[in-house]
Order: sequence, then structure tokens, then C-alpha cells
Amino acid sequence: MKLGGILGCFAACLFLGLTEAQSGCSNVVVRRDIASLSPQEWSRVANVLQRMKQDGWFEYYANIHNREFSNIHGNDNFFPWHRRFLRDFEEVGQRYDRDFAVPYWDELRDSHNPASSVVLSSRFIGGNGFGSCVKDGVQGSWTMGFPNNHCLARSFDRGSQMQPWYGPEYIFSVMQRYNDMHNFREHIEYSLHGSVHLGMGGDMSTFWSTNDFAFWLHHANLDRLWDQWQSWGHGNTMDGRDRNGTALSLGSSLPHYGEPISTAMYVGSGRMCFQYAGGGTNKHILRTMSRVTQPLLSTAGEADAGLHALPEALRRKWFPLLASNVPAGSAPMNGTRSIQSVSRVSGKPLPYPGPLTDMWVAMHGFDRAIVSRIMAESRQFVDELNMAKYLSPY
Repeated sequence: MKLGGILGCFAACLFLGLTEAQSGCSNVVVRRDIASLSPQEWSRVANVLQRMKQDGWFEYYANIHNREFSNIHGNDNFFPWHRRFLRDFEEVGQRYDRDFAVPYWDELRDSHNPASSVVLSSRFIGGNGFGSCVKDGVQGSWTMGFPNNHCLARSFDRGSQMQPWYGPEYIFSVMQRYNDMHNFREHIEYSLHGSVHLGMGGDMSTFWSTNDFAFWLHHANLDRLWDQWQSWGHGNTMDGRDRNGTALSLGSSLPHYGEPISTAMYVGSGRMCFQYAGGGTNKHILRTMSRVTQPLLSTAGEADAGLHALPEALRRKWFPLLASNVPAGSAPMNGTRSIQSVSRVSGKPLPYPGPLTDMWVAMHGFDRAIVSRIMAESRQFVDELNMAKYLSPY
């Protein structure tokens, strides 16, 4: 099925989706960390992607993302729109395999040295381009059809390496410091979101970044972080403005889809028939690092311990939930041990994350002053934690 046929069936697909939203979920799939998938599980995902490629769906979604670009970036439609978009892609994949779920890439785990991630190996999505063209992994030697015929391209921002991305400690801090969608969205979109796109380069740094399956893994992870933030008492939080400065609410319409934002707010209900592995609201682990990135629990526990060992003034400044709700020396770690049992004898100082480039800022129409303020804040965060001798186990 090529682009014309896909557009022809869009209205019918939308009607069926609205019917499902009214009746609830009959099949809730689980989005898992891609690195946790067995070879057999990944083979099923890869098979779906190959069939979607053959039927023109990658062109279809690249066209939508390109057309709606300014409506969905640099304003507060960002999170709900991309959740709806991800679910759209996932629903199409379920036509080929009813249990298809978009995995997420726990990029925070790989943030210090992204190029070394197993996700970028031939086992999964392949690595850097050769002459910019991706030659290995699930999309190896693919020719993409939008906006014209070209090889799927990647070009890491440091040659064979990438600059560090925003790490779990900083994102954990953002999730604690902001209780409104506008500030939460700005601090994620202008940090982790941009650094991953720019680090990968190639198609990922264009209006049609959806060509690269890394886009879907990346945005599933951002959506997972939003889902966690929502579970911290922000389930109905929707504020801010659209690209025209019009105030947004749960009743505002999502660009392209024309559906209320409320239909994309609640994971596991309505049309959002998915959940994230490791999610939930267990009170013992709700506000620990294991909610943000999920490597070995011992690693997350060591990070928790290190953050609790920070001076009280720093905890109040950067981690207010730790300072106000979880006294140092008494907080449960993953529901089993106290932070006193963790020894901080290893780890590394935090690196500076790669900045957003002028090209990226202009491409998105971002306010350079806001971007500069957020980047300066992230560097101050790194400086202050390093001065306090915090060592990151990630």
C-alpha cells in the first residue's frame, strides 16, 4: 500500500480508533526496554517494521511529521501529540502482529557514551552510517522514500562518537522541580529530546526524522518519562500554549488528529492501549532513580544513595522531593534496603551534555534565550554535583 492508498483509508481508520476509545482497551500491550528483548522477540518487531516499510508506512509517517513540525515542537502540544503519533504507528504495526509494541530506548542509561550502546549494534538498529548510509541492523541498506529516495542516513555528531546526552540525574531533577506541563516540557524538549536527535544526525536531525526507527524508540522513552511524571500527581496536568499562543487544555484539539488532548492523556485506557514495563506507582519506589532509568537495580540504588548524600541545600535546590519527603539515611531503596547500605566507592563525575546547535534552534523556531537558559542551568547542575563529589554509577 503506497502513500495515496494510505491517505484514502485514513478516515476509516480514525473512525475505528474512536470506536475503540469509547469501548476501552481489549488488548493492552507492554512497551519494553529494547535491550531487554530476546532475539526471538526482536525478530517479531523487525518483521513488523519490514512489512510496514514495504507497504509505505514509513513514508506516510515522515510526511505527517514533516507537515505538522511547527505545530508539535516548541510548544506544549509536544508530549500529547507525540503520544498519539506513537500509538498511531503502534496500531498500524498491530495489523501485522496483534502483540506488536514499540520498544523504548533507555537513553539515560547510555547517556555518558551513547555510541557504545548495544541498541546501536547490528543486533538491533545498527550503528553510524558509512558515508552517512546505515549498513547494518534492522534498517541496514534501506532506501527511504520521503522526501525523496535516499539511503537511511546517520552521522554521529563527533565522527565515530557522540557527545554525552542529558543524564538520568538531571532528568530526575527536572521531574521533581516542575509541576506544570509548560516548564516540564521545555526542560525535556530542550535537553534530552534535542541531544539524542543531534547526536544521531542524518535523518534523525531532519523534519522527517521518523524515517529512522531510532525516532520511535526515542519518543517512546520520552513518553515513558512523561508517564512517570504523570504518576507523581500530574495525571491531569495540561497547560501551556500552542504555536499560535492559544492556551491549551484537556479539551484542545491535537494537530492532524483533531481529537481532544484528553484522549492521549491516560496510558492503559481509551485508545492508549499500552503500558510500560516497570511502570506503576509502588509507593516504595515511586521517587527513586529506578523510575527514571532501569539498568541494574543496584546501580539505581547507588545513585539514590549518592543523591541522598548531597548537602541538604543541594537536595532542596535540585531534588525537592528527596529533601521534603525522604530524609537522608531513611529512604527505602527499591522497597528493600535503606540507602545507608549502599557504598559510593565507584562512579564517574557528571559530563557536560552536548548543547543544542544554532541550526537546531532555528529549525524548530525555539526561543534562543530560553534554550540558552536551560543549557546554562544544566551545566550549573553538573558543576554543583561534581563539586559536591557526587559520582554517577551510570
